[in-house]
Amino acid sequence: MQILFLSFMFLSSCMTNKRQLELHKNSLIGYCLEEIELKLKQNHCHSVNYRKSPTEYIFRCQKPDRYRNNFWDTWWFRLTSSGKKLPPEKEEQIRQHTICIDGRFRLEAYPPSK
Repeated sequence: MQILFLSFMFLSSCMTNKRQLELHKNSLIGYCLEEIELKLKQNHCHSVNYRKSPTEYIFRCQKPDRYRNNFWDTWWFRLTSSGKKLPPEKEEQIRQHTICIDGRFRLEAYPPSK
């Protein structure tokens, strides 16, 4: 079992950011806000660092870096209204990073800066 876990960790560390985005886009089914809350709790993230503006929330799991293990507790997320018109100059980037969109929200994921 431990070998399987280590193999998974090695493979996930080799995955490109684009591949990780594609993988996790398919893992969110349902309402974005409820799904991200569930994913964070499943990864022992009970508190988040966040920045709020009138049109968005940007947040990340609050953990010391040495305890970060995966996509859900490492990447930054941006939550906006799904009805918000996308700025043409950022439309492609936003679409590439969108991992969930429903009738209320758009959830984007961004890798941590190195």
